[in-house]
Amino acid sequence: MGNFFVSSDFILEKFKFEDNFKIPSVKNIDAEAVINIYEAMRGFFPPYQALGEQTTIAPKLENILDHFDALLLDAFGVLNVGSELVPGIISTLNKARNKGVTLLVVTNGASNNSFKKRDQLSSLGLEFSDDEIISSRDATEIFLSFNKPEGPLGVIGNIGNPFKIPNIDCVELEQDYSMFDQMKSFVLLGTLHWDPVWQEILLNSLKDYPRPLFVANPDLVAPHEKKFSIEPAYYMSLLIKNGVHLPFWLGKPFPTIFEIALSRINELSGRHVPLSRIGMVGDTLHTDILGANSFGLKSILMTKHGLLRKSNIGEMIKKTNIIPDYIVESP
Repeated sequence: MGNFFVSSDFILEKFKFEDNFKIPSVKNIDAEAVINIYEAMRGFFPPYQALGEQTTIAPKLENILDHFDALLLDAFGVLNVGSELVPGIISTLNKARNKGVTLLVVTNGASNNSFKKRDQLSSLGLEFSDDEIISSRDATEIFLSFNKPEGPLGVIGNIGNPFKIPNIDCVELEQDYSMFDQMKSFVLLGTLHWDPVWQEILLNSLKDYPRPLFVANPDLVAPHEKKFSIEPAYYMSLLIKNGVHLPFWLGKPFPTIFEIALSRINELSGRHVPLSRIGMVGDTLHTDILGANSFGLKSILMTKHGLLRKSNIGEMIKKTNIIPDYIVESP
C-alpha cells in the first residue's frame, strides 16, 4: 500500500486486488460471488480473532437466549427479508425481552435515518424504541462530528432527512451534480438510485483529485424475497479496482459502529454488560460475524433467511475461516 496525504487527519491508502481477480457484473451476483469479493477485500478488513471455542449449533435463536444478556440484531436476513418479516422473529424477541435480554438493532442501512428504520420495522409488527436502533448512518454522523473532514462535504445517496454535521457545509449532490469537483470530501450513504452515470462521475472526480470518501454502508448486497439488492460496497470495490484509494468505512464489520453499540447496550441495561454475554445476530460472515469476532463479542450466524440461505454453510465457513460462535437456522 502507498499513502496519499490529504491532511493531517485523513490518509488515503491504496489497495490492489490480486491481478487475476475480476468483480462480477451485477447480473451475476449471488452468495458465492459476494463471498469471493469480500475475501478479495480481506486485506483491509478487521482481523479475525479466534477464541478457541467450538461452534454451538442450535435449531433456533430462542434455544440459546439464556447464553446472553444482550443481543445486537442485524436487520436484513434476521428481522426481515425485503418487505417480509422473518417468520418467528416477533415471538423470539418477546421471549428475549421476558428473560431480561437487552435488544439493539444494528444495521448497515444508511440511506434513511434510524427513525425511518424504526417506522419500517413497526410497519412489519416489530416494535423498537428510538434508542434500540443504531444504523451505520448514526455511526457516520457521530464519527464525522468528532473527526471533521475539510469541507464542503458532498453527500451522496441520502433519501431520508437532510444529512447534517455541525460546522460542516454538507451539500446534497443529487440536487446539483455539477458541484462534485468543488467538494473537499464525500460521504456515501446508500445506492438505491445509483447508476453508471453516478459511478463514472465519482470515479473520475476521485482519480483526478483524491479526497476522503466516507462510506456508511460496507454491505455488498442485501437479501430480498427473490433477489439481492446491490449495496455501496459493491460499487466501491469497482472504484478500488480502478485505482481509487480506499474509503473510510463506518459500518459493520468496522469498529466504530460496535463501539457505539456497546455504549448504547450499557446505557439501556443500566450496567456494564460483559462482551462474552453480548451476541451479534447476523446473516453475513464478513460483516456481522467477522465484526463481532474482531470486537470480542459472541457471533451468531442465522442461515435460513439471509445471504447464505441457499449455500452450503460449512463450505463457506471453511473457505473464509470466519467461524461463528453459534449457528442457528431461524429465530
